[in-house]
Amino acid sequence: MARIVVTTFGSSGDINPFIALALGLRARGHDIVFAVEDGFRGVVERAGFPVAHLTGDALSAMNEQSLDLLRDSNPFRSVHALVRDYIVPTTRARIEDLRVACADADLLVSSAFQIAAAFIHDLTGIPLVTVTLSPVTIPSAQVNPAPQQLGLPAALDPLVNKITWGVGLTLMSAFFDPPINRIRAEYQLPPLRQWMYTGKRHWSPRTALAVSSALFPPPPDLPETVGVTGFLYWDTPDTWREPPELTSLFADGAPVVAVSTGSMSANLGDNFADFYQTSITSLQRVGARALILGAAPGSLPDPLPDGALALPYAPFSAVYPRCAAVIHHGGIGTTAQGLRAGTPALVAPWGVDQFYAGAQLEKIGVGRWIQRKRYTVERATHLLDDLLREERYHMRAREIAAQIAREDGVGALCDLLEDALARQRAGRRVVLNRMATRGPAGSEIDAGTDGADE
Repeated sequence: MARIVVTTFGSSGDINPFIALALGLRARGHDIVFAVEDGFRGVVERAGFPVAHLTGDALSAMNEQSLDLLRDSNPFRSVHALVRDYIVPTTRARIEDLRVACADADLLVSSAFQIAAAFIHDLTGIPLVTVTLSPVTIPSAQVNPAPQQLGLPAALDPLVNKITWGVGLTLMSAFFDPPINRIRAEYQLPPLRQWMYTGKRHWSPRTALAVSSALFPPPPDLPETVGVTGFLYWDTPDTWREPPELTSLFADGAPVVAVSTGSMSANLGDNFADFYQTSITSLQRVGARALILGAAPGSLPDPLPDGALALPYAPFSAVYPRCAAVIHHGGIGTTAQGLRAGTPALVAPWGVDQFYAGAQLEKIGVGRWIQRKRYTVERATHLLDDLLREERYHMRAREIAAQIAREDGVGALCDLLEDALARQRAGRRVVLNRMATRGPAGSEIDAGTDGADE
């Protein structure tokens, strides 16, 4: 079997899918090593995997930038801040860390924004497969990475999407290709163009979009190198036990609506206080109970009103199937859990790809979305009343959940990775066979197998 290095960074939504993948690969007999920042070391080691050090602290950097994201509804500016202030400055150190981690590796599996992985692929020849968790890294006329609720006719969507991508690609390339290419020049590597976008990456021969086709039906302009595999689910550590107050909340009989704003919000103080207060008040008006997950200290009313419960953590997979609806920020991991549970959603995005997720949930008929700056008690109450009382959302959510239940995202991605390994080994055998017939003065060289069939 193979030694596979897995590398990613970000928040819980960025590590949990890769743990799911690693568990699937390990079940098939592969040896898995994670190259991640120290902030992820604990959760990875508790899942049973060794960890190689990766420079950086993305959670702290993203927390600092999140305050700017909360004040600005433009997703391109969100990505701009992340790349400019964190990804580019840490790339050199990450290259050297990954070079050490990948010694003797057969395959490198990298998240979409781990640009250092491209350097390792080019410098060492180790095959690379990129895993992207969001469709907004793949330019397509069927994807609008920055929806703005302009109320335009649906027939104009492809044109609007093309314009949005054209502007975004131009701006992002102008901002970020030069600094990355300066680093590539230091390593005597050729420049890359539009390196941020999966469909444009010449350095990653295979890419997996780990998203269900229920959320993202593969468009006709999807690059041939991209395979849509399905969601990767993992969010329940072995140490978690359901607290009695959570059991009591669901036993009460009134509808329960889960409320969360992403794992990073727990470190943002009272910046979501208005969001939580608005959600609680709106849920009271529609006769539902509020289950608030992961709120930062000081961001909730004290005391909480009757019918509201706050917990620092509970796995979405354990609570969403029992909820009448969910209110969340549109993170792709949260979105995936809601779809699998068959639970309608109200989305109030605040950064990066969350706008796409909210708009797409509304498009496929399982939710509503609203710009965070427009998230008032009156609007939220209206949208929640619609979600809870209109059966069409629940019927559609159940249909989507049934489709996802038939998918095997981890299995499909494991198949893709094993295919990449087989192609690499087949390529090595071809090269070695050619070496055997092209010795000096026509002599035959015994090249052996070089481990290709082991």
